[in-house]
Amino acid sequence: MYDYPDGPDAAEERSLLRIQARVAWFVRLLTNVDAGKRPQTPPGPAIHAANHRSMADLLLSTCTFSSWGWPIRPLVASSYFERPLIGWLLRQLRCIPVEGTGALDLAAEALRDGWSIAIMPEGRIVPEEEWAETGVGRYHSGIGRLAIDTGLPVVANGASGTERFWPRGRSLPFFRPWRRVSLVLRSEVVGVVEAKRARGATDEIMAAVVRCVATSDQIAGRTT
Repeated sequence: MYDYPDGPDAAEERSLLRIQARVAWFVRLLTNVDAGKRPQTPPGPAIHAANHRSMADLLLSTCTFSSWGWPIRPLVASSYFERPLIGWLLRQLRCIPVEGTGALDLAAEALRDGWSIAIMPEGRIVPEEEWAETGVGRYHSGIGRLAIDTGLPVVANGASGTERFWPRGRSLPFFRPWRRVSLVLRSEVVGVVEAKRARGATDEIMAAVVRCVATSDQIAGRTT
């Protein structure tokens, strides 16, 4: 088993935390953010799993990581880095561009450098009709394989309200400072998964994500 450091390079960590704080300040001007308490995990990197309803998930996660004081690097599809504004923001937030099967290798590399990472196992922004029943859509088993191979703790996260702030298909979010949308996130520590197969590990992780989403939807005043 790899001997993971307790954290990334200290200077890089401080730099990312500063950038997260700036983005979080701006997002909080436009929305009401309720990120919940920081999950209690052992020292060292952790793997975060979350649902994916909107591009605003990145904004909510930035506010969340900033309030937790936790410099977490999300994995984001490489195509988004080519977009003029969002691509710049992704690079500033040290997001990890991924494409195809190489995603797990890049994630493992960041973990070995001491970074915690965030993954959206659904792999895309999911249309509401596909997540309306359970809160999440179909998901891939890569995160389960990563959790098994690294032996690192997993944290499940469930977001709600992002789909209202930045609906799927829009190029920009709704800017309504006089009527701010509530963005809610709740978390659950899954810990080190005991499953031996990637699908079983992923099912265990996503069951926790579903529970977190249900809680967030309830707080945000949304029922699925």
